[in-house]
Amino acid sequence: MGRGLFSSLRARMALLLSVAVLVTVASTVLLVFALGAANTQLDRLVSAQNRLELLSAISGRMGDYALTSLQTAQQPGERTREALVSARAAALAAFDRFEKTLGDDVQRFQDEEQRTLMAARSRTLARLRAQFEVLDRQVQAALLRPDPGMNVRVVLDVFAAGFGSPLSQAMEEERTTAHEAQASVRELRERTIRWGLIGVAFACIVAVFLYHRLGRSLVNRVADVAAAAADIARGRSDTRVKVTGHDELSLAMARFNRMAAHLARREERLVSAQRHLRETVDARTAELRAANRRLEDVDLARRRFFTDVSHELRTPLTVILGEVEITLRPANPREEDLRAALLVIQSRARRLHRRVEDLLRIARSESGQIELDRSPFLVADLLADVRESMLPVARAGGLALEARCAPDDLAVDADRDWLRQTFDGLVANAVRHSPPGETVFLEARREGGDVVIKVRDRGTGIAADELPHVFERFWRGTAGAREGTGFGIGLALAKWIVDRHGGRIEIESGTGGSEGRGGTCVSVRLPVPVPDTTLEAAQ
Repeated sequence: MGRGLFSSLRARMALLLSVAVLVTVASTVLLVFALGAANTQLDRLVSAQNRLELLSAISGRMGDYALTSLQTAQQPGERTREALVSARAAALAAFDRFEKTLGDDVQRFQDEEQRTLMAARSRTLARLRAQFEVLDRQVQAALLRPDPGMNVRVVLDVFAAGFGSPLSQAMEEERTTAHEAQASVRELRERTIRWGLIGVAFACIVAVFLYHRLGRSLVNRVADVAAAAADIARGRSDTRVKVTGHDELSLAMARFNRMAAHLARREERLVSAQRHLRETVDARTAELRAANRRLEDVDLARRRFFTDVSHELRTPLTVILGEVEITLRPANPREEDLRAALLVIQSRARRLHRRVEDLLRIARSESGQIELDRSPFLVADLLADVRESMLPVARAGGLALEARCAPDDLAVDADRDWLRQTFDGLVANAVRHSPPGETVFLEARREGGDVVIKVRDRGTGIAADELPHVFERFWRGTAGAREGTGFGIGLALAKWIVDRHGGRIEIESGTGGSEGRGGTCVSVRLPVPVPDTTLEAAQ
């Protein structure tokens, strides 16, 4: 009777259905439990990682705020103060994001232990934020006091001593929470695998028992799976098997489909990665080509520089040799002819000497052989020296040279000789490019924490497209073809000297357009020294 019962199709289907139901129910319960526990632990892990990232962001904003405050103290100005305000807003926004995340975690977690933990971290966050707000007020006060750089450094050092430890502790707590969640997930995975193996063993026993009763259908379904696997091996990753029933084989077929879907997604990622790699290679190739073009431009500038050097050195030598040969032709040359020839030779030799001195200066600046001999002195004395040395040159060009300094006791701490040579060169440039009858102005005044010295002219001006290149060495603009315009190293050397003094040099120019009047203004900004002691030493 038992044999007949199991030999009937209805009995076999009923048995198959019963077994499938039992397996399905057990699997569903286990899956729901595992998924619930895994979801809880993954939620803890994701929350901890998110909070850790937000703490890292807060640390980064603190670093940005510290750097910006130091820059504001060292280089006060509207731009640096705006940057400090932006850094403060970014830091407060980072605190707000972390506080919001903590609030969301408290609402989401049902565990009382987790709620208590979140409340403790909220108190830590409040203390960190309070410390930052105190820091901000102290930095604002330090910027208003004398020597803001030193005051800001002291405030930042005190803040770092009290802020770093609780921040590191909070980050370490988040890492510990993340590690505990990971360990729980691993333990859950091991239990799931263990119970899964038990279920597979039970399914195998049932399969052996029912093999003869359900052999044909099982063979057909296995054949379907084999055919689908062969299709995937041939590259058809979109192949899926039709899952029927609720037994172990059906579960295996579902897993097969998930595997096929995973392979398809991986193939898509590989194609995307290949495309990204190709784009990266193309971008790097374009950068390399651009670098090659820049090297070609540098090489072209160097060749033009050597051509200009040859021309500038050859022309005075040719004139000198010509004057000597002409003077030596008569047996008894006249005294006035000798004097005229010697004056020409002297003029050309001085010009040649200036060119050689320019080359020596640029060589020393590139090799770092120039050492500044700083000492305090009055700016008015410097302007007087420059005017005295350059006034003959200005008068020879039909120009006037005026020097003004307000106030008269304005002083700087710098290398007086190098600054004098720098302004001699700037005035010489202004004289060279100014028409007769104009005036070259040499002015000095104090602007905030800087001493600003300006050289202004109403000459031909500099084209807008040439202004970004005027401080490049060996660069000469459209006026570079004229004889006597130099090698393109004067402004480059001036910028190098001003930078070594901790200042900056700026240039504004215009060609005048339809009015025919242009002009150039070169501004040199040098830091103001300590008021009392420096002024006494300069006087």
